[in-house]
Amino acid sequence: MGAEAFIATCRQLGELDFSPDVARRALAAAEEELPVRYAMPFPPGPSPVFERGGRDMHNRRGQLHELVQHLTDLAYLTPSRFRQWHEWRQNGEGELSPVLLDAVLSAVGQFVSEDDYAPFGQVDQFPAADRTARLDWTERTLAILVHRAAALTSFDAELSPRPSYRIGERTAYGRSLAFRIRLYFHDFVDRRTDARKVYFDADLVPFLHTLDNSLGDPFHQWLPRREDHHLHPGLQALLLDARIVFEKFRERHRFLPDRRQPYFLVYDLDRPADRGADFLDRLSRRAGKKVAKNAFHQDTGNNRLGVRLLQLCLWRAGFYTGTLDGLFGRMSHDALLALIQQEREAGGTLKEHQLNRVCLPAGEGEDRLWVVDLRLAGMLLDAYMPPDEATANREEELIWDRIRREGKEAALDDQLAHRREEFKGPYGELHKYPDRRVYYGLRGLIRGAFRAIGRVVGWITGVVDDLLGAVFDFVKSVVKRIQEGIGCFLAGFRYFAHYLLGRPFVSLGQAVEGRHPVLLTKFVIDFDVVSFLDTSASGADRRAHTAYLKRMAEGVAFFLGTTVDIIRLVSKLTGTVGWLRLGILIARWVRAWLRGVPRSAAIA
Repeated sequence: MGAEAFIATCRQLGELDFSPDVARRALAAAEEELPVRYAMPFPPGPSPVFERGGRDMHNRRGQLHELVQHLTDLAYLTPSRFRQWHEWRQNGEGELSPVLLDAVLSAVGQFVSEDDYAPFGQVDQFPAADRTARLDWTERTLAILVHRAAALTSFDAELSPRPSYRIGERTAYGRSLAFRIRLYFHDFVDRRTDARKVYFDADLVPFLHTLDNSLGDPFHQWLPRREDHHLHPGLQALLLDARIVFEKFRERHRFLPDRRQPYFLVYDLDRPADRGADFLDRLSRRAGKKVAKNAFHQDTGNNRLGVRLLQLCLWRAGFYTGTLDGLFGRMSHDALLALIQQEREAGGTLKEHQLNRVCLPAGEGEDRLWVVDLRLAGMLLDAYMPPDEATANREEELIWDRIRREGKEAALDDQLAHRREEFKGPYGELHKYPDRRVYYGLRGLIRGAFRAIGRVVGWITGVVDDLLGAVFDFVKSVVKRIQEGIGCFLAGFRYFAHYLLGRPFVSLGQAVEGRHPVLLTKFVIDFDVVSFLDTSASGADRRAHTAYLKRMAEGVAFFLGTTVDIIRLVSKLTGTVGWLRLGILIARWVRAWLRGVPRSAAIA
């Protein structure tokens, strides 16, 4: 079955044509074509993602890895657990430690219990104790979990401020605010401890005063006093959107694009943590003419805030994967050079002579320093700031138009299937950077690919091997979209196809004399039920089968609602649409559904 045949099937289903031929094609799509295309198997008896082997689970494991990173940022998992998780992945994803598995499942349960995200209330509750049931719940709800956790850790204003938020409340949102304070002001890795401030409470309020002071007191009137219980929405917005912090910091230190006065960051690549009392004087003497007549900073702001902001912007642009620690070392340096190189190929933001001045060496040999013109670097990073949703969709369409125009869409599908191993590198070296991370914001990933579509096309044709930046971002944006949306859609489609064809739900009991008793239940559209229970099935087998049916039935309305909407949307598609493009469209519609966006807006 091709994508066009699937679209035609959805069109027939949308017209309420439930004939056997249409039903069989629908089931083939739900259980054969789509799962194979998107490496997301949903067999009749779903087994946990942790227990499945083989390359076909790559996408789902990637989605699970993203969830673990977000849960660590929100302090549901400790940094030590995060390192253990990396080690498990680095060692080939063999058998997962039961202790680590239970820690991840407990983190998922606590996250769901603390968050008021509406879709969590539309699926069955997270199981209390049974490991198998918890695994199954996590598997079925993975796309929803990742979408919500990503919003809570995004710096792209994915969340809206909450006027009713109370300082100190023990909610996922409170954890999200605390995470942002930790990122700007505290590096727990330096202290070799897992201890972190979990919720935003009164102890963290002074950091808001420090942040405001570093930005030139633009939010002084909103700062909470000792007797205040609520956090002003304006301050919440400041923490939720890194663009605001970056812009205010540039205003405070006067290195805006329209100013002629340069502002420099000078760093010693070999000794990034050298903080002697005479450090700035020594840098001034050694950096020479480049900074002799201009202002420059090494310690840009309290607790190296300026360096953290530069790392944060490089992280969001897809070039930096290290710890946001305020120390401009080798990873930060390489990330900046990669950004400059990509912009040389993309063109448009800075002229060649300006690009040559963004980052320059000063001195030779052991005395060499590096000088970054922060005004020019900021102008480069402005081009990578996440756009609004409508702009991101438009830029994504232009990316796909270019790929189709050059006849590379089929080649991209093949590359994604066969070049997965190449994507381990951009995550960093585990032994050097155990707390490495990547950024997952979709709008920023699309913007990076849009800025350098030539590199994307070059990678598809095998010309470009370097994955950092636009290529890595584009592949992440494609795979993440599919991970985030297709899982929800396939779950609902499976339910729908089983009812449509009257396919039974089957489970196997415990073996009796080498033979497993079969238990099956068949539902049809008019809700008649037919059950078959093998005479050798025990009471425990019957209870397990009943529990399986209950798990399948709970939340079915949630998934079916998504599926019916998507069938209607797919049936309206016209023109040539390949599998990969169709997967992106389905995932976009699911994302809009999860965000509560009107369906008409999702189609645009």
